[in-house]
Amino acid sequence: MKKNFLFKFSAIAMSLILIACGGSTSEDVVETETTAIESEESLNVVVTTPMLGEFVKQVVGDSVVLDVLMPAEANPHTYDPSPQDAAKIADADIVLYVGIKYETSSLLKLIENTASTNATLLEIGEEIDPIEFKDGEHDHDEEGHDDDKDHDHDDEDGHDDHDDEDGHDDHDEEGHEGHEGHDHGSEDPHFWFDPVRVAMAVEVIKDSLVSLDPANSSTYEANADNFISELTDLDAQVKELIESVSEDNRKIVTTHESLGYLEARYGIEVFATIIPSLSSADEISPSQIADVIDLIEDNNIKVLFVESEAPSVYAETVSAEAGITAVTGLYVETLKDGQTYSDFLISNVTLIVESLNSAGEG
Repeated sequence: MKKNFLFKFSAIAMSLILIACGGSTSEDVVETETTAIESEESLNVVVTTPMLGEFVKQVVGDSVVLDVLMPAEANPHTYDPSPQDAAKIADADIVLYVGIKYETSSLLKLIENTASTNATLLEIGEEIDPIEFKDGEHDHDEEGHDDDKDHDHDDEDGHDDHDDEDGHDDHDEEGHEGHEGHDHGSEDPHFWFDPVRVAMAVEVIKDSLVSLDPANSSTYEANADNFISELTDLDAQVKELIESVSEDNRKIVTTHESLGYLEARYGIEVFATIIPSLSSADEISPSQIADVIDLIEDNNIKVLFVESEAPSVYAETVSAEAGITAVTGLYVETLKDGQTYSDFLISNVTLIVESLNSAGEG
């Protein structure tokens, strides 16, 4: 919906100044209560990643204006927002983001400082029963998140927790408690490796859009039902693919911990990650490399998967020292240009399955 020009310009300018100067803002974006629109204009929807854009597009069809902030194949963990992103956020009726420390702190601050007080801010990651990381070390300190903070969303940035004064109340009636004292750093945001959890996300997206735009509720509901049906079929396809690998050979090592949902749902065992966090810039010691090599040898692991978005400089060393195959081409964070979610998941799982089967024959 079109906002007052002066308000939008001021909001964008202030947000960029705060971010550039390291302005004091809460570390997580405050979720806001859904408020139905009253205009006949199209709903303006902003999402942070192409993956979320795909999920929203499946629900809305062509009935909304949809802006995806990050380009295809961009690494969300290192993405720097632009002034154009600020303009899109300021004009949005709803902003959807993965959350649980997936996006960079600079993007989260931009969303918090720039979004209209009437906009709905929806953190999808909290709504899909997220699993915990194995190593518990995913705190994203490299992106400016501080685990010592309680994320109590002080009103120092002018957003006032989106409280009742602006028609927002932290969503307590929907099970949200303002996130006080809640640290997202241990939760895995890569839920798209589980189509069942994607279906949960689609339900949340659909419900929010119906509340905002009841005039198009039948379209949103029908589209969501169709997509969830496709996800059910996709789940069965993935299960069948993985079952083609012998149980004793479903063991892999990756460069980063990003396949936890694939492991939890389908039984692929992710024994170790070379880098125990989400940043490819992390340094590891020779003793840590030796530990990974020992684990590979002790468990007869035959394949190391290198993620395309954030390849590790240590992968070649581990592969050579352990005598295992390093497989490239795995995309875990985002979609390629024009790629659908189904294509994303099937292509990744097919790569894993074919590599494991090939290694097992060797």
